[in-house]
Amino acid sequence: MTKPRALNDRSLAYRVVGTQATIATLFPLLFLFISVDAVICAIIGGWITTLSNAYFAFQAFRFSGARAASQMVKSFQRGESGKFVITIVLMLVAYRHVPALQIKENVLAMFAGFIAVLMVSWLAPLFTKQTSFK
Repeated sequence: MTKPRALNDRSLAYRVVGTQATIATLFPLLFLFISVDAVICAIIGGWITTLSNAYFAFQAFRFSGARAASQMVKSFQRGESGKFVITIVLMLVAYRHVPALQIKENVLAMFAGFIAVLMVSWLAPLFTKQTSFK
């Protein structure tokens, strides 16, 4: 018999963020056929997603238990709004301070890295081991 997981299981969230960090580092190598600048821009896009999702995971899973229900809801809201703000700020900083992003192909590479890493969290439920809550 397997032990059921808690509803507020941090380990899955942290594994997803770790996988995102790996994809954010490795996926941009596909852009070597375009240019080194495209690789750098794809890394930037992937790490923007990773950092914002890491903030969300650390905020959202700070509390657990029935007595902390209101704190859990607030921490999820804080995590989601912080994730949104971090994403916007990092995108603006990248556009302003990375000269390579003035080239259309590099902007597409950045968004490809962003979306590829974001898809890790979309696809994570398909690849996680199911446990029963009996």
